[in-house]
Amino acid sequence: MNNLEKVSHETMVFMRGKYRLDEIGDGRDELKFKQGQKTVLTVYTHEDKFTFLIIFGKKEREIFEARRDEFSKDILNYYNDAKTYHDGKWIFIDVTEPAQLEEVKRLIQIKKKPNRKPFPKETAVYSKCGDLCGLPFYDSYSGALCG
Repeated sequence: MNNLEKVSHETMVFMRGKYRLDEIGDGRDELKFKQGQKTVLTVYTHEDKFTFLIIFGKKEREIFEARRDEFSKDILNYYNDAKTYHDGKWIFIDVTEPAQLEEVKRLIQIKKKPNRKPFPKETAVYSKCGDLCGLPFYDSYSGALCG
């Protein structure tokens, strides 16, 4: 598995494992994680990277400012360079490797606290690929219910 595949896999494991959100894709290169009308995260796919968009409102910006020394220079640069509009600060972050994703996960948790309870390991199911599946989902390719 290359770095982009790891980022893709880990993003889905994190978002589905920590949050109960709707996933809305445009069928091409965009996936939004939403709760109602509020977008928590948008992921844009490119050939050589992913771009994560997190919009911080006033409250999230205050939390980030209080914790800014916990973040790398790269994340601080993305934050400082982001434009602020009427609905918040639009932070676009390019991610090519799992280490970068770890910081993005912390930003996501500033945007929204996790709202999914962890599944007990004793009732977990292993999928055909060998991954531990705590979440049931419909595999549209095979028509099977996984998890």
